[in-house]
Amino acid sequence: MLLCALGIFAVLAGDSLGDVITSRDSEKEAQDGNSVSLSCNYSGVVLNLLWYRQYQRSKPELLLSITESGDAVKADPSAHWFSPTVDKLKKLLELEISPAKVSDSAVYYCALRPTVTGNSFPQYIIILHIIA
Repeated sequence: MLLCALGIFAVLAGDSLGDVITSRDSEKEAQDGNSVSLSCNYSGVVLNLLWYRQYQRSKPELLLSITESGDAVKADPSAHWFSPTVDKLKKLLELEISPAKVSDSAVYYCALRPTVTGNSFPQYIIILHIIA
């Protein structure tokens, strides 16, 4: 049976504006084929929240952008297995992957601003592993 394990790897948080993004959970497991939810809490004033994915030996790719009001724009509109949500009151950003599969093994970034292009704005790094 394949298991999907989510581990929090590192935090890059804080800038002169006081914006911070952190993970809500430190570790999760799910069976292959089930759903898994990646979560981040954020603070500060945001226009868009972003999810990136990076495969081993590849550049990060933008998965989607979502506003605090919940309006999402996916980089690949056919990626129906990614479902983002935002709770503006709790300042909670979530990405549900359903069903989780081996090809979802990657590094995921939740970010307050475009960050993987060299900017130093806050982001949180989440590593998603599929384990046999």
